[in-house]
Amino acid sequence: MTKRSTTKYHICKKLCNNYNNVWGLPKGNTLKAVKNKKKIRKSYKKLLTIKQSLKLFYCNIPEKGFKRLLKKSVKSPLTTLDRFVSFVECRLDIVLFRSCLISSLYKARQVINHGAVLVNGKQFKNAGTKLHKADFIECNNNRVDSIANVFISRFVPPHLEVDYKTFCIVFLWDPNYKSVHYHIKSDYKLIQRFYK
Repeated sequence: MTKRSTTKYHICKKLCNNYNNVWGLPKGNTLKAVKNKKKIRKSYKKLLTIKQSLKLFYCNIPEKGFKRLLKKSVKSPLTTLDRFVSFVECRLDIVLFRSCLISSLYKARQVINHGAVLVNGKQFKNAGTKLHKADFIECNNNRVDSIANVFISRFVPPHLEVDYKTFCIVFLWDPNYKSVHYHIKSDYKLIQRFYK
């Protein structure tokens, strides 16, 4: 498992706006202080900021993997942003985070690496495992966070069916951009222009 050299919220300071945190975590987990930065005027900086805010939200995906997924989604016949969100939201760590069973993407990756997650009865230790329609995910109840605290800041998207008694998730369909919530509002449709 990789170790971070900086704090979890250090990446929020890389963004050019005064955001408390990227993931919309509860008040106890917010940044202490984020300094205001100058307004962005150049188009490249604007594109870079949009790309970074989306990439930093999906913090478990390395830069090369992020670029590969974006280029793959540009080639698809569907809208680029919808296809990209579909590729990313099918990852096992993202599904655990979106289901509100796990409080952060970092913890989701850790839980998967420790073998506490079963997909269709099989143990997977890769956080980037791609899920398909009607996949059944089981999570060890010792690794699940307090659900009441997580629900304060997030909601469960419609493409997931979650049973909070048995800590099981059913992945129903591939989501699109409109069905997924991001705490930082930006024009993410411009993201494909960054890698051109």
